Amino acid sequence: MTAGRGGWGPVLSGHLVRVEPIDSRLARAMLAGVPGPDLEWAPGFPLASVLDIARTIAAATEPLGPFLAYVTVRRLDGKAVGDVGFHGPPNADGEVEIGYALVPAARGMGLARASVELLVAWAQRQPGVRVITARVERGNVSSERLLEHLRFTCEGEHEGCSGSCSQAPPNGGGVRAFRYRAGEGASGWDRSFSRPSRTRSSPYSNSLA
Repeated sequence: MTAGRGGWGPVLSGHLVRVEPIDSRLARAMLAGVPGPDLEWAPGFPLASVLDIARTIAAATEPLGPFLAYVTVRRLDGKAVGDVGFHGPPNADGEVEIGYALVPAARGMGLARASVELLVAWAQRQPGVRVITARVERGNVSSERLLEHLRFTCEGEHEGCSGSCSQAPPNGGGVRAFRYRAGEGASGWDRSFSRPSRTRSSPYSNSLA
């Protein structure tokens, strides 16, 4: 089921999770560290990795569009357990990059996979989106398996990271780039795009390790 929340993006519902856009009201609550009356938080929410983009959203005077940050809400108890979203709108090549993170106690239950699956399915239906990418730090096996299950393919590993990459491992380890390729019959999707994903500053940690 898909609903909308003004110009901030859709509300997407699945069996395990609900994905809601982080609007300015929620962003301010996240920065203050105090949940609002409409959404309870699991311990550890919000994660530090999403606070920078929360500051941008909180300061916005109008909606910033749907290709930004969302909160992952566990359907079982209605609590916010993490975030998922895009690093920005599609670029000139039709490429968008996704990120995701869960509080430690919510990992291993299929919630990240469910939230990413909802967002990927929505992105596939949007004009101008041809490729969906994600970056994962070396050794984050859980995150790699999540992406592979959703039919992302690993296109390579890049040693270290440029100065603009906020998620570079402190020991200089590699970052693996994953790219989503549409299945048979999905017209309009690029099935042979293999250029390495550009390194960008990210509000997400793709943290499931």
